[in-house]
Amino acid sequence: MSDLQIVEPLRNNPMASPSDAATTRKPRLPIYLGGLPLFYPDETAPPSPLYIGEWPAFFEDAPEGEMGESNPHVLTDEILHVCLGNHFADRPQLQVFSNMNLYYQIPDAPQLDPTPCVVPDTMVVEPYKPLDRSVRSYEIGKDGPAPRVTVEVLSQRSSGQRDLEGKPVVYALLGVAEFILVDVSGELLPARLLLKRLQPDGTYKDDQDRDGGVTSTLGFRLIIDGDGELRVLNANTGQRYVRPFEAEREAIARRQAEERAHQAEEKARQAEDRSRLLEVELQRLRDDIQKS
Repeated sequence: MSDLQIVEPLRNNPMASPSDAATTRKPRLPIYLGGLPLFYPDETAPPSPLYIGEWPAFFEDAPEGEMGESNPHVLTDEILHVCLGNHFADRPQLQVFSNMNLYYQIPDAPQLDPTPCVVPDTMVVEPYKPLDRSVRSYEIGKDGPAPRVTVEVLSQRSSGQRDLEGKPVVYALLGVAEFILVDVSGELLPARLLLKRLQPDGTYKDDQDRDGGVTSTLGFRLIIDGDGELRVLNANTGQRYVRPFEAEREAIARRQAEERAHQAEEKARQAEDRSRLLEVELQRLRDDIQKS
């Protein structure tokens, strides 16, 4: 392990090896191997992964400042989390997590400290046993095997080496069967949706349906709907899963309809009361006429 090198990869080569780069760089946090620090922190270092041999070592659980994600990114994340959760509702062995730390080990550096960590926007996992809602991370080998599916929603903040170059490499090496890229704007990924399907040789093959959507072997489809937002469907039945903002709209519309129905019932009750009062008054007048 003493000859292990960690280097900065070439910008345009996600499979860069130590011989491909001329300089080492310092990660944001100290990296320890066997209890010894390899490098010291450098807050100015870019967040591109370090490469150990062919393995990208991500440390996405490290702070990256206060820059947040855009609203389209957050909205797409919500759609994936809620709709995929509904899709797998009858398969409890499959669980959906969003923006949760995914820890993995690099075979040539199992003692690497901190443990490499990547944070998929969404992942579908099949843990050894069901994980409760309080779970804060997922560690491959401890909690279960590699995710069945990972999804990355591209944004200006994260669409560089990490999502488009580094992450396909680490997901392939981890054995993630399907890696999906989503860009509802089309600015960063002209295809807007792209499924990378793992091949027997350990590489990804790009796949897309004729209509521009993508279909997972787990039975769901992703498309860009007519409103320009992501839509999740059941690939077998065509069922369109209700998106979070649609559920809210439906709830509001239902409450408004119930309020209108209540108001109509109240008006009908008031009209009935007035009718009864008129009948009583009319009968009183008749009685007065008969008496006279």
